[in-house]
Amino acid sequence: MSDLTCNYQRMLTKAKAQQARSEGACRECLVTEAELQLAGETLEVCGEEFAYDLETGERVLVPVPLCPACHAKAHQDGHGHHLPCQIKARFSRETDLILTS
Repeated sequence: MSDLTCNYQRMLTKAKAQQARSEGACRECLVTEAELQLAGETLEVCGEEFAYDLETGERVLVPVPLCPACHAKAHQDGHGHHLPCQIKARFSRETDLILTS
């Protein structure tokens, strides 16, 4: 895992991490898990995206796998400074629901 502080990583369940890593590649740059392992790294999970369950038609949250480089880029603000993710704020803004700790 990279050195950056990621609020999502703190609340990530093992099942969600395995679900994201099962894609086998970074969602942004498409580098594979096998290529990352050769470099001593692994896919990281940061955030979730809305998707539709094809069987039920319901909206579900799907975890997003990222390589360490894309994960670090995802946490940069417009000035290139580190910005920790605000999962609760974003989730509540996108769904009108409030998450509690």
